[in-house]
Amino acid sequence: MGTTDTKKPQPTAAAPLTKEERLAQAREYAKQFKFDTLSEEDLIRLRRNAYAYLL
Repeated sequence: MGTTDTKKPQPTAAAPLTKEERLAQAREYAKQFKFDTLSEEDLIRLRRNAYAYLL
């Protein structure tokens, strides 16, 4: 008959990050997302198309 190990290994707690490290981590995470902005001409075209659709 086998014995079971009742002591499970505990994950070690990570050291708290400094303010600079957290900021660098947040910047790296934000680089994953790219936000495309619309030009003024694109906005005018969208508005005209929406207005024409309503008519």
